Amino acid sequence: MPEEHSNQDNDKDANAFVVVMVGTILLGLVAFGLSFLLHTPLAPQLFLSFDAVFLGVIATLPPVLFLWWFSNTDLPAFAEFRRSQIKFFAEVGFRFTPLRIVLMAIGAGVCEELMFRGVLQSWIDGFAPIITAIILSNIVFGLLHMRTVLYAVIAGGIGVYFGVIYALTDNLVVPMVAHGLYDAVALEYTRRAIVLYHQNSGERA
Repeated sequence: MPEEHSNQDNDKDANAFVVVMVGTILLGLVAFGLSFLLHTPLAPQLFLSFDAVFLGVIATLPPVLFLWWFSNTDLPAFAEFRRSQIKFFAEVGFRFTPLRIVLMAIGAGVCEELMFRGVLQSWIDGFAPIITAIILSNIVFGLLHMRTVLYAVIAGGIGVYFGVIYALTDNLVVPMVAHGLYDAVALEYTRRAIVLYHQNSGERA
């Protein structure tokens, strides 16, 4: 009987992760479809090179520093938000393993950048000032991440940062690398926070 429960838990764990990854991949496929409809071809926006990857790695530093500040600040609103987010991810339905973190980070870095910078920002930039394109595309980006208002604002702000990087480099690979690496760091921080959350919950129990 315990083995049966263990198998059921493993199945739920795997299914929940698959749902997340399928949703991410679908976002990328929708981005390709919209790129044809909105006449914003994605291939010309992608230039893979050492310089692009290097710039993407360097560009990861500011959001990682923000994450460090966010994870250590005692400001009441941010501390409470941090606790609620850790609780949310602790109960999200699947375990954060190193392989899953890598897959989620790559998926988000590629698919979200294709959609929000490659398609939406580029499309709006075709008929409006670039600052308008960056802001409007990241309002949508923030709303997509709206578990709470503050989370949407933070996600939108980071999206604006990626949008500025894309506008400055004119190469979608740069924000893809920065986005993926940042997500990998954030998810690893989340994984460790979840471990502490479960340990503390067990102690209280």
